[in-house]
Parts: sequence; C-alpha cells; structure tokens
Amino acid sequence: RNNGLLGGMENSARLWKMLRIALLSLALSGSAFAGEVTVAVASNFLTTAQKIAAGFEAQTGHKVLIVNGSTGTLYAQITKGAPYDVFLSADQERVALLADMGKLLNDSRKPYALGALVLYARDQGVLGVDITASLTADSLRHFAMADPALAPYGRAAAEVLARLELGHMIAQKAVLGANIGQTFGYVKTGNAEIGFVALSQAMAVGGDWLDIPASHHAPIVQGAGLLAHSDGNAAAKAFYDHLSSDAAHAILRASGYGVAQ
Repeated sequence: RNNGLLGGMENSARLWKMLRIALLSLALSGSAFAGEVTVAVASNFLTTAQKIAAGFEAQTGHKVLIVNGSTGTLYAQITKGAPYDVFLSADQERVALLADMGKLLNDSRKPYALGALVLYARDQGVLGVDITASLTADSLRHFAMADPALAPYGRAAAEVLARLELGHMIAQKAVLGANIGQTFGYVKTGNAEIGFVALSQAMAVGGDWLDIPASHHAPIVQGAGLLAHSDGNAAAKAFYDHLSSDAAHAILRASGYGVAQ
C-alpha cells in the first residue's frame, strides 16, 4: 500500500511539473509574439494617439512608445536617422518628402485624420462675436499660434489671418509656439488671452472657442508613414494598419477629427 501511495504522489508531482512547464512555455510563446513600436506623433495628435495606442495594446499585447513634438522637428529627426517606426504627421507634405528620400518602408503612407482649427479662449467672455472682432479687440494683448514654418496648424492659422486681411497682426501681437501643444499651453496658462489651436485640444480641456470655416485655410490632412526603420517589425506594421480600423476611427471622431479617406 505504501508503495502505491508513494507512486501516486510521484505521478502527481510529475503532472504538476509538466503543467508548470506547459504554462511557462505558453507565457514565453505569448511574449515572443508581442513586440514594440516607436511612434513619432505630431503635438496636436498626442492625446488621441495615446487613446488609440491603449486600445491597440489591449487588443494585441504589443507595446507602443510615443515620441511627441512638432511635425517639423520630428521630420528633421527622422531625416537624421532617428529610430522611429511610424510617423504621424500633422500634414502630408513631410511624409511625402520622406518617401522621396527613401525613408519609408515600401513607400507605405496614407492620410489618417482630418484636423480642425479653432480660435480658443480658456475663459468665457474673452472671445468676440467672430474671429475678426476677437483679434481686433482693444483689450487683446496677445494671441497664440504655432510657428507656420514648423507646424501645419500654424500654417493654417497664417492662412486664416491672410484671408481676413489680418496678417500684419502676427508681428504685432502673436506669440509663436514651436508646436500646437506649446501654443495651447500659452492660452491655458494665460500668457495669451486667445489662440489658434486644434479642435481636439479644446474639446479635451474645455473652455470657449469659435469654429473657423474650412474655406478659410487649406485642408489639414494628416499623413502617416511606415518608416524604413520598422523593417521586420510586425508590431509597427500592425499599428500602422490599426490606424485604419473602425476602433481607431471611432476615437478620431470622438476627439474632434474627421476620418481621412
């Protein structure tokens, strides 16, 4: 009887050992398929990109590392060899230039979002009845906008001012941000009473804003590029494809963007 009892205990121990090995192998197998993707994200899209990345991580197990900056700065870093896998630009031009330079993997690029520009104020009662009245008010000390040379939203703001024959006010009262994130910060902290920011930023924080007619500036079509550095990185390709998914499009719409076709 004792031998039988010992034999049963040994069999149970062997079964538990085999089960632990199987579970460990499964865990290792799962981690082997999980990857990491580094995404360079234009400042206006940071919060939305974080939401999309969170859903992607939960769905796939891949890890998303986000690097944030102005489109112009990120573009310059990529041209100098920055090890990014995906570029989410605030325009299509910089992505096209990277394609011409051979910096994209198999020329993989596409529009992924349509941006909207608004004139924003942190506090109620600061904005006038329209854009012109807001910018020409005697009480206005400064307004913020992104640098047109660096940021597509800044270029759009400059086009709006030119359309309204207020271009001269850039030199007189504009506080220029290196990117749209810094621009929004100027208004949020009170360094500028009002500012041209992305609708997505205004929606995320709240406040008061005036919608700017799309006819006042060229469309803000934001382009994505799968960079050459991502060659062989399945996680990078999966994230790039995920940008066109229904889940990503739902987040885009809820965040104040249009879906690019």
